Amino acid sequence: MKKQRLHIITEVAQRLFFPPVCPSCGRSIGKREIFCPLCSKQLFRVHPGDVCPHCGKTVCACRSLRPLFTRVFPASLYLGSMQPAIQNMKFNHHPGHARILGKLMAQSLAEYQVQADFDMLAAIPMSRKKLRTRGYNQAALLAAAVSRETGIPFVPGALTKIRETASQHELSAQLRQTNLKGSFRADPLVNGKRVLLIDDVLTTGATANQAAEALLLAGAAQVDVLVLSTTSSTTI
Repeated sequence: MKKQRLHIITEVAQRLFFPPVCPSCGRSIGKREIFCPLCSKQLFRVHPGDVCPHCGKTVCACRSLRPLFTRVFPASLYLGSMQPAIQNMKFNHHPGHARILGKLMAQSLAEYQVQADFDMLAAIPMSRKKLRTRGYNQAALLAAAVSRETGIPFVPGALTKIRETASQHELSAQLRQTNLKGSFRADPLVNGKRVLLIDDVLTTGATANQAAEALLLAGAAQVDVLVLSTTSSTTI
């Protein structure tokens, strides 16, 4: 009861002192809006059947990626207003945007009618060093928002990054495939669970694949991926 009351107080405080703004352009938006009307017109939503269900790409890349995860559910293409929205959330110190963008992810998941398929949410983790530098993990914030909207439990400790690596966005598509090899460890609590993995952008799929491998090695029954955005190909 105390936890629920604290959550309500936090919700009210956020609405009073931090009115919602468009994550792409910063304009004020209504409580039920995710993007402002102008940016909404430049949002490329993904619906069931728009991308390959196994790799999440508009042109199937399963042969090159060889995904270890079963399905991908992207909310949008990494184009138009979604690009600055994600850049603002990750690199321009706007972690609060994850709360709004997580609603979009939950809406997309509802379109696939698969919410009952999952026992838990897991987020792509960051190394301790990078977490200290940025101050937050945007994937974890998105997962928490999706959990609030869907009721699927988010387990923050399900995945851990156990070694420092170069940032994926700084590497070529080829180097991304090996950069994260063996960098994730999954908690034994995932054993037998159907896990929905959360991240912001699916580019080459290398990050999701390495995380899925760790989860499956720890005994996860199945791993699917929900992302805010997917690039149209495996390069960016």
